[in-house]
Amino acid sequence: MAVAILTLTRLFRFSGRDLPDPDPSMQPQDVLKHYARQFPRLNGGKVVDPINEGDSQIYEFRQASFGDRG
Repeated sequence: MAVAILTLTRLFRFSGRDLPDPDPSMQPQDVLKHYARQFPRLNGGKVVDPINEGDSQIYEFRQASFGDRG
């Protein structure tokens, strides 16, 4: 029996838009900071634990709400 190794591609999702992984060696929180330059609403945002969809690992970015303090 052969064993297949599936490599998951990371994608980052924000506001219904899939964003490519700028650098697979970056931590998800660093990718959030990277995209916050393009999407200022992500400043103070958070990364949701990933889910798998097909051959992709999807990290969702959520913007901070006014009530968030940390």
